[in-house]
Amino acid sequence: MKKGFLLMFSIFSSLSLFSCKPKGEVNFTIVETTDIHGMIFPYNFITDKEENTSMANICSYIKKLKSEGKTVLLLDNGDTLQGQPTVYYYNFIATNEKHIWAEVLNYMNYDVVTMGNHDIETGHNVYDKIVKEIKAQVIVANLINEKTKEPYFKPYTIIKKNGVKIAILGMIEPAIERQLPKILYEGIIAEDMVECAKKWIEIIKEKEKPDMIVGLFHSGANYTEDKEKYKNENASQLVAEEVEGFDIIFVGHDHQGWNGKGYDETTKQKTKDVKSPSGKIIPIYGGVNAARSIASVDVKMIYDKDAKKWNIDFNGELIDPSQYEADKEFLEKFNNDKEKIKTWVDRDIGELNTKLTSDEAIFGDSYFLSFIHDLQFEIAEKELGEKADISFAAPLSKDAVLNIGKVKVRDMFNLYPYENFFYVMKLTGKQIKDVMEYSYCRWFNLMTNINDHLIYFKKDANGNLIFNNRYNSYDTLTQTYNYESMGGLNYTVDVRKGYGERVNIISMSDGSPFDLNKEYKVAINSYRGSGGGGHLTQGAKIDLKTLQNMDLVIKSTDKDLRFYMIKWFEEQTNSVTVEKLNNWKVIPEDYLKAGRERDYKLLYPDK
Repeated sequence: MKKGFLLMFSIFSSLSLFSCKPKGEVNFTIVETTDIHGMIFPYNFITDKEENTSMANICSYIKKLKSEGKTVLLLDNGDTLQGQPTVYYYNFIATNEKHIWAEVLNYMNYDVVTMGNHDIETGHNVYDKIVKEIKAQVIVANLINEKTKEPYFKPYTIIKKNGVKIAILGMIEPAIERQLPKILYEGIIAEDMVECAKKWIEIIKEKEKPDMIVGLFHSGANYTEDKEKYKNENASQLVAEEVEGFDIIFVGHDHQGWNGKGYDETTKQKTKDVKSPSGKIIPIYGGVNAARSIASVDVKMIYDKDAKKWNIDFNGELIDPSQYEADKEFLEKFNNDKEKIKTWVDRDIGELNTKLTSDEAIFGDSYFLSFIHDLQFEIAEKELGEKADISFAAPLSKDAVLNIGKVKVRDMFNLYPYENFFYVMKLTGKQIKDVMEYSYCRWFNLMTNINDHLIYFKKDANGNLIFNNRYNSYDTLTQTYNYESMGGLNYTVDVRKGYGERVNIISMSDGSPFDLNKEYKVAINSYRGSGGGGHLTQGAKIDLKTLQNMDLVIKSTDKDLRFYMIKWFEEQTNSVTVEKLNNWKVIPEDYLKAGRERDYKLLYPDK
């Protein structure tokens, strides 16, 4: 009797499991936003100009899908809490109010959200608060609580759409460990994405038995940009190729736009069918930053009774949200927020007598970076009580402009687009020289004659420069925010010479000798000081843990550098005139002149 009962129960259970599978064809649409960077309104608070895309435009697209009867799985892939004053205002000014980004996600009924490196960059106070305010599940599997050894955020979530059980695993690029100061993610360590995915994919399959598994990774697709695989910054394609179990992966962070295919190292193009270890094709999708492109993927699922598995078909595209008018209800709901932020960024904080442009800084000594260096020397002494010997700084945007006249809060976002903290740290003369060699050998090309390129551009397999349609410019070996120059030193950069011989340090700027064996106090932002760009880790060969533990940091600010720049301007009683430091130059000068004329047109074809 007991055996019969158990047999009948087993049959009943099997039939129940089988019958719960949706019959016929199941359809829904996955929409992924990523790297919005505060572009909530079709208005740029930094430039004081209307824009043709934003979250309000995306809202119209989502409403369109739903009006057509489509079921939508709505995902956001991080990097939203940095970029525009929209989010900065709620991160650091209106801290007692509910964050506008949480309100937007809740209004648009997002299902799942992950965190990006620039979200973590805002610090515990900001992201711990906003996670509580967001109704959607916030998932990041590879950020681990050092005490509990468990994920700091929820690692994955289960969402059901039209009867289908969907597991979504979230991860973040682990290079935050060499990009951000540890204080911003105190008590958290970042795991390698491949190792983390292997662990959680098995847990998900065994525990949840989902019908489909989605990867939501704030990480770019192309790991070959950095040949080291372990804790690679852009490891999404690597995960797809080395971890069995995903059906589709959504990426972010690299702002490149991925439309189903992966990166082909041979052709240097996005033309590769990415395959899992078993040979299954894994589509990779990801939009472009600032709401300029989002991924929209129609999913068709049919259950194969005989094979007892789902056949899944993906038909996706990258959508340009500017095609859709900004949603009026959205704009009306958040209009009060917009006006508060606009009032704040419109506030006058000072006056400038010198025009500052970052394009000048791409080709040598400039008013733009002279101003940053001088400002860092002053902030080090006034705010931290340390007289820095040397300053490190780079043009964080290649298109920044500060015009003569009144300086407003918004101008500081143009001058300094990232929320970097500020350090005074100790480095030896040799380490400083090594950083300079690393910077200038990745910045300027090795010129064998006057007709060579001055700027170090990327090249394809055939040796041709690579044009980037998104930026309307040619790709450089490294981003301009890694073009690190030095204040406090007099030196030359000889573009005819290779690594180790390119930089000649003449003296300190006060005329005293520079000593390779001496220890100097260096004013530096937290991105660089934590290993960002590789200048300190690959160039100066400093152990990453030493940087992360801030062992070399003498003093650190507790607010971002932009905060102190605003404060500095407010304290000035007269208009500010910037003097060029004239402390370094590129030689030979005829090579510089010829190279600049040639390469400026490639970097700035519209100017």
